[in-house]
Amino acid sequence: MNIEEAAEAVSLAFTAVKRQLEQKISLKSALYASIQAHRPAIRVLRLARKMLYIYALGGYRVLSLLRGLSGEELDQDSIILLGLLLCAIQAGLDLGDPEELVKALRRVMGGLWPRGVEPWIGLIRSAHRAGLDLQISPSYQPWFIKLVTRVLGRSEAHMLLRFQDEYRPRTYVALNTLLASPEDILEEAEKNGIRLLPDQRLPGLYMLEHVEDTRNLISLTRKMLLLIQDLSSYYAVYALDPRPGQRILDVCAAPGSKTILAGIRMRNRGLIISIDSSISRLKTHLRRVRGAGLRIVEDLAADATMPLPLRLETDALLLDPPCSSTGLFWREPIYRQIVKPRHVKMFARLQAKMLRSSAPYVKRGGHIIYSTCSISLEENELIIEDFLKIHPEFELVDLDPRLGVDGLRGFVEARRLYPHRDYCNGFFIAKLKRKW
Repeated sequence: MNIEEAAEAVSLAFTAVKRQLEQKISLKSALYASIQAHRPAIRVLRLARKMLYIYALGGYRVLSLLRGLSGEELDQDSIILLGLLLCAIQAGLDLGDPEELVKALRRVMGGLWPRGVEPWIGLIRSAHRAGLDLQISPSYQPWFIKLVTRVLGRSEAHMLLRFQDEYRPRTYVALNTLLASPEDILEEAEKNGIRLLPDQRLPGLYMLEHVEDTRNLISLTRKMLLLIQDLSSYYAVYALDPRPGQRILDVCAAPGSKTILAGIRMRNRGLIISIDSSISRLKTHLRRVRGAGLRIVEDLAADATMPLPLRLETDALLLDPPCSSTGLFWREPIYRQIVKPRHVKMFARLQAKMLRSSAPYVKRGGHIIYSTCSISLEENELIIEDFLKIHPEFELVDLDPRLGVDGLRGFVEARRLYPHRDYCNGFFIAKLKRKW
């Protein structure tokens, strides 16, 4: 790879990090959004991906070092660029001669080049010459290490953190049987060099074992024949058990993955009302569910922390509210740098309001599935505990099947999933049945 391509990769990674911070999306989504206007060469894209992965794992330590050295001198863009370069050097990535790389970066980045970085270029040269030992792993903030230790105990907490640093996440796939039969979809996948293995824990879910060309996988997902969905989220819809002819309320529905899975299980018969507070997200949601072949979905823009503008009772309700994403630190390592303790408290307040506001729309004998991709107590067991105290008409019941391990604080009916045990996102799920 020549120096210009290396500079393009650094610039692409820089743009993706900025987009991720501004739009609050995953780093992977930010990268692919960044390449839409300018299609980079495959080698450039691969290097950018590798840089982002390394940055996501080690950025916390590097950024802490930079802020400690610079105080208030460095602006955010300069810190991002220096952080990317230092992480790459520490990991041993070959970006070429640092002097030539900086020259090429100035040309390639143009107006994006952060002027505040100029006095600190010497740090890059020194790191390149002397090597860099930042003891990047484990790449977690102290508060999160305390949280995991509180939840799992010291020994297993160490196992989880080490696992997340050393192993790559699995990719899970569901089949959209509204558009074709399972046999036809699997045959089409095989023709495209995509090998899928059934996951024995949940019927209808597959593990992506091998793909010869990722472009073929992207093509089948765009056609909505294959649905990329983590085991944990698939589990939430499976536990919801939506059936043909039922009325289902999907709260915080966008971008629509769980809505589509529910509609498939309902065989396009019944009604799904999807709630989200963002009209723009609902537009994306509706486009996705229509593309997946669903015709039973009605979207409603509403604030789920308030009483909903509905006059109906539903058979089942799925509430997968916004959360701190502490269960996604394996799949989205960049969150390790972003999430703070205040986010856990903020989302817990939001989740409690949403659960209380949604409950009245479930009929007697119906149920709520409450789930989060967080492993904190505050967003999970404590939410359920407080809810049951003021809503005696609901009871916590067993899930079928019982994956993962028991919930904490005596809530053995609830389930917890962890990356190092279940090879999926960290996840909490509880089923609340209405008695009267």
